[in-house]
Amino acid sequence: MADFCTCGAELPSGARFCHRCGKPQFADPPPEFNPEFQHPSNLEHSGDDLRALATEAQAAPATGPAPISFHNANAVRAGFVAAIIIWLLMIIPIGGVAGMFLKLFVLLGGGSLAVFFYSKRTGQVLSVSAGARLGWITGVLFYVIWILFFTVTIIVLQDQGGIIEAYRKQLQESNAPADTVKQLTEIMQSPEAFGALIVMMLAMVFVAFTLPMILGGAVAAKALEHD
Repeated sequence: MADFCTCGAELPSGARFCHRCGKPQFADPPPEFNPEFQHPSNLEHSGDDLRALATEAQAAPATGPAPISFHNANAVRAGFVAAIIIWLLMIIPIGGVAGMFLKLFVLLGGGSLAVFFYSKRTGQVLSVSAGARLGWITGVLFYVIWILFFTVTIIVLQDQGGIIEAYRKQLQESNAPADTVKQLTEIMQSPEAFGALIVMMLAMVFVAFTLPMILGGAVAAKALEHD
């Protein structure tokens, strides 16, 4: 049997709207009710879960190897162990040209040892630049150790007449030219000039310690990279 709209138009079977007046013929079925989803407490928990997930995503650390710096505990640990070993080798009393070459070789080995210790502990293969940075960290730590012993030496010399008197005796007992001894003795007479000389000496020692270790760290990283 055909259906008719209130306007009198005959409607085809299943028509939702009247083709003449446009009146809806029946309402859409209501959406299926899900009590569990629609409950306010569940909506609140759902929002909390989304916020928690967003916070975790923002707080998640970036993946990848840690950069080589003093903030990297493994790098500092490897550099410190290498610095201790190098210090023990450096205090071996070997003089002359052979002793100078041995100490240079030992300083080069300091950066290499630090790279080896770090790679063995972390399993990370360092780049050449990272190896150089680790060598620099080792050199800085070695310099700090040297400064501590240098400070103790100064304190001991103060009890024995002062550092200036100790240096004067060393100059007199050395085989340095007489003019050089005279010039250095005159510099020691001025506290300002002697202080500037000490500062310059400390800066030169810092460069002499760190540069070989930087080179040694870069060379070791390059070698391990090929392996």
